[in-house]
Amino acid sequence: MKRRNRGQALPEFAMVIPLILLMAIGALDLGRVLWALDSISNAAREGARHAIVHGGSTDTRSDNCTLGPGITAAAGCKTVAQVVQEKAVGAGGQLTVAVCYGPDCTDNNNTSTSNLRGTPVTVRVLAHLDLVAPRLIGMSGFTVQSSSTMLVSN
Repeated sequence: MKRRNRGQALPEFAMVIPLILLMAIGALDLGRVLWALDSISNAAREGARHAIVHGGSTDTRSDNCTLGPGITAAAGCKTVAQVVQEKAVGAGGQLTVAVCYGPDCTDNNNTSTSNLRGTPVTVRVLAHLDLVAPRLIGMSGFTVQSSSTMLVSN
């Protein structure tokens, strides 16, 4: 009787190990998503803080930081998007940064660059994460987003 049960553990192990590995990789991916969410939340907050203290513009791709109509900062001034990129360490590769001045930041066509005292500034950050577990089952990655709104104080 003992001889018949000798090889039974191997097929059971072969059937269970893929599920255990998928759950372990999924747990690591979940940790990575939470780290990225925390990182971009901090980055959005730091970007909004930079915008309210140092000024800025809604053009996140420009190299100059405008402090108001016709007033330009020193050459070493960082844009809000550069500050967000530096602070979003755990966000992965693809970041999208949107800066909006004014109370109505629901549309993407906001071109207002007014950074007068008391004006709200909203910084939105999106990060796309390529995760391992979704790829194993044929799905794409995951997108996390965060935003921060502060009032201009300069």
